[in-house]
Amino acid sequence: MYLLRAPTDALAPFIESYWFLSSEHGPVDLRVDVFVDGRADLIFNYGAPYLRQVGHGAAVAHAASNLDAQRLTPIRIIQRGAVRVVGVRFRLGGVGPFARCDLWRHTGGTPAPVMVFGPAIGALEAELDALGPDAAAARLDAFFVDNLRLGAGRPAFDRALVAMGASQGGTSIEAIAGAAGTSQRHLERLFARQVGLTPKTVARVLRFQAALRTLMRDPGVPLTQVAADLGYFDQAHFIRDFRAMTGGVPRGYRGYFPVEGPTDFAPNVVAFVQDDGGGEPAPS
Repeated sequence: MYLLRAPTDALAPFIESYWFLSSEHGPVDLRVDVFVDGRADLIFNYGAPYLRQVGHGAAVAHAASNLDAQRLTPIRIIQRGAVRVVGVRFRLGGVGPFARCDLWRHTGGTPAPVMVFGPAIGALEAELDALGPDAAAARLDAFFVDNLRLGAGRPAFDRALVAMGASQGGTSIEAIAGAAGTSQRHLERLFARQVGLTPKTVARVLRFQAALRTLMRDPGVPLTQVAADLGYFDQAHFIRDFRAMTGGVPRGYRGYFPVEGPTDFAPNVVAFVQDDGGGEPAPS
């Protein structure tokens, strides 16, 4: 069973949702292909270990809770058996206000929650284990509200992120720094602290996500048009970026977009293996 709960309004700019996965109605057999989207998940794992495969590497078992931090390669998550997970899905740049460290230290990693959020999160993890989704969401709200620290540089970071999003990653970093009212060097430091990626890399991710949404909403759009509209140097560059961030090629993701998906939907491919006979998700 997979459930979502929305955070309180004060946390909505930073946290997309709380999510809950359990096998209370029978063993889970789940596969999720996660594309590069600049977001991170805090995972409290109370059940069976899950497998996490980075790119085409070997799958690694994770039994302990962790922050699945920023990454520039797609991953595959496989969960089977007696699963019980409480998760926090952060927005792009959403971890920074709660982190007690510079996030660049954990890019590409899966650090223990205490390494990122401090010792207080240990008590939270212990409490969540006994709570249902509604009570857990309320407890998560209380924790994150109490630990929200924006810092002096956050307004400039937010202005930069808004400018990047408005241009779908197509504006120069010099122009982004100008819109944020800061220097390029300071912008680099802000992004290292708040996201763990450089501004140029975040812009690349936003441009890729815009391309992915275009393909999924409009299956008939020519790839050359997508590449040109989003400022890729050429179609080959577009395809290389796409393959690096999904593990597949653009034509494999045409038309895949949930009708109910929000405007900032960062699509991932989910397959309940017991329902689909074990077949692959979106073609690649």
